[in-house]
Amino acid sequence: MGYLKTLTNKDVIITPFIVNKQFTSSAITPTYNDGNIFSVSGSNSPYPLSGGLEGSGSAPLVYNSIKQLYYGNYLEDGDNGLVSNAATASFNPDGTITGPRYTTDYNNNIQSIDERRYFPTSSGDQIHIVSIPSNKFGNFIKPGSLTLTLTLYESAFNFYFYPLEDDGQGNLIVKTANSTTYYNVGDHVGNVIYESGVIIITGKNGEGYPYLAPSNFIYKMEVENLSWESSVTIYETQYKCTMRASEFNYSTNPTLITSSSRGQNNILTSGSATYSDFVTGSVFSPFVTAVGLYNDNQELLAVGKLAQPLQTSQTTDTTILINIDK
Repeated sequence: MGYLKTLTNKDVIITPFIVNKQFTSSAITPTYNDGNIFSVSGSNSPYPLSGGLEGSGSAPLVYNSIKQLYYGNYLEDGDNGLVSNAATASFNPDGTITGPRYTTDYNNNIQSIDERRYFPTSSGDQIHIVSIPSNKFGNFIKPGSLTLTLTLYESAFNFYFYPLEDDGQGNLIVKTANSTTYYNVGDHVGNVIYESGVIIITGKNGEGYPYLAPSNFIYKMEVENLSWESSVTIYETQYKCTMRASEFNYSTNPTLITSSSRGQNNILTSGSATYSDFVTGSVFSPFVTAVGLYNDNQELLAVGKLAQPLQTSQTTDTTILINIDK
């Protein structure tokens, strides 16, 4: 068909780019699930027996799952002791290997060389998890965008709140504090796993947060004022539609037909159309108002409309770019 021109691979460019959207959630409490944000605590305690005499429900499962998924490479020999960061062996030029005996057998979703992973391993230590569903964070949480307020209650009328922020490296840091009873400004209290939408509160430098800890009097902890930005990759497809000087030099606009061939509403009344003289001349350059994209079956898939009519050229090529976001 004369009005169609085949596009080549060079005429199609696909470019990914990331878009962000702000989300907020006012109040989240342990074991609370509002269908969007899930919050749960984990404990380094024995698994419950069949009669439920030991442990506390799923708390040991949560604790060990988080330990395995995100902190396995950061623990000395995988079991005991607290290690600030995973140290790996050094490979020397002479072929020898020196350094501490730590392994990187686990994929712990390492996000930055400046990320610090601390994890409490003493008996009874507790952690707290906030999980954001994927439809709320997209491909990943935008680094540096997450903030929240951690509130520790000693009683219904006596509490301490600590605004926390994500430092962009996966670390959760105390931003301000109304009291230094439990945390100081700048303390590392957990991690944000961007690609999983998981917030892990491990306490000051992995000492476990004081909620229900025997040495403290905290009876309730709340995560409030949670805010973050989602990140989604959108793929923009650009089609380069080039008209050579000798191409598309005609028009199907019915107003180009002489009035004797047209009836009411520009409908063709005779068997063949008679075009106006200026249309058949060699200097005729029609105006382009829209470009259609067709598949191999010549089915119209998309239409790109120009902001204003564009006149074709008799001497130079004309290129129209069509962008479609997917």
